[in-house]
Formats: sequence, structure tokens, C-alpha cells
Amino acid sequence: MAFLKDRGVRCLALDVDGTLYPRWMLNARMVRSFFPSGRLALSFNRVRSHYRSLQEEEETIPPTREGLLMRQAALVAGRMGRLDAHEVQRAIDRQFYEAWERSFLTIKPFDGLRETLVQVKDQGLTIAVLSDFPIARKLETLAIADLVDHAYCSEESGYLKPSPHAFSLLLDGLGYRADEFLYVGDSYTKDCVGAQDVGMYTALLTGRTSRSYPGVDLVIDSWTELAALIL
Repeated sequence: MAFLKDRGVRCLALDVDGTLYPRWMLNARMVRSFFPSGRLALSFNRVRSHYRSLQEEEETIPPTREGLLMRQAALVAGRMGRLDAHEVQRAIDRQFYEAWERSFLTIKPFDGLRETLVQVKDQGLTIAVLSDFPIARKLETLAIADLVDHAYCSEESGYLKPSPHAFSLLLDGLGYRADEFLYVGDSYTKDCVGAQDVGMYTALLTGRTSRSYPGVDLVIDSWTELAALIL
């Protein structure tokens, strides 16, 4: 269909976890995050989900990753009945962020990922990634770091997807118009709705292609299918 050329897309922007590699690999590693403290893990996961709705009601101050991390730690501390948010932040770093850097060194990419990105680069497009989780060395592990021009973690904005603040990292960082992006993700609410709200084209990678996803431009179940539609 040559979607990219027909729409004047200049940047293929990508989610990472569940989009570049299978979600079951992410889930398997998240299970390990319940140790050593299951109580901390439950509180962290609930706060992380709650943060998405809370961030629409109250701004993050300052609007930076540090602001998000401290706000997140304060919410976890409150849920656990602990007063020292700095102590909780150190515990979160140890159990989650530091452990994730090690555990994601063995992930494997979806079939057709690199081949598709090589063709996109051959057409002169920019490739960027935007993830809610720190990217660390995931791109190197997936053997696509050489193809990615820009990499952002939404936490850097002080907000998580689907907030427009998160997607502004792409808009401000690359300087393209919103309608010059095609954003690919595996979450309808976080990836596609968020990207749509700022004016980007969207593609949803899902095994449930028969469902209705209002506003999504492309619904695909593999990178091979995506390549056939956009190149």
C-alpha cells in the first residue's frame, strides 16, 4: 500500500516492549520483579497504573524524569504506609530499574523486525522509539540500535503514555509535524490513542485483529504484514 509515501510520513516511531519483541518475554521478566519484596511490587504496579489517570489531573513538578520518579515514590510510600519517599525510591531502583537492565539482555526480536526497519531506512525515513520503560540496552540486544536515530523514555517528560507530554518528546526532539509520524505500538489505549490525540498516524500490533479499534489507521498482527502495508 506504500502507506508511508502516500501519507508523507517522515518518521516511523515505535513503542518498545511488546512491539519490538513479544509481550510474553516482558511478562516473564516482570514476574521476577516480585522479588525480594512482593508488597513493594504490588504497590509499585498499582501506582504505575494509577499514575496515568492522576497525571491528567495534577501536573508533575518538575516535569522531568526526576519529578516523575519522586512523585511515583511518594505514591508508593503512601500506599505502603511509609513516610520516607527517598528510601522507597532507593528500593524501587534496586528491585525494578536496576534489575531490569540485567534481565532484558536476553530478549529476542519479532520475526521480520530488522528487515522491515532496514527497508524503512532505505526509503530515507527517520526511525525513533518512545517507551514508558527505560530503554537501557534493549535496542542493542534486539540488534537494531544501528537503525534507530532517536530513543526516548516517556519518563523524561515527567509523564507516561498516553499523555501528550510523553509524545511531545518525539515532536520536539525531531521537529516534524505530528502528521509526519506513524507510531506503532501494541497498546490501543496507551500507544494508539495517545499518538492519535497529538495528530500522529497509528498502527496497532495485536493478535486480536478482528476487534474494532476506533481511529487506528492500521491493525496488523506481524512485522511482515506491517511491511507489506507501509512500504
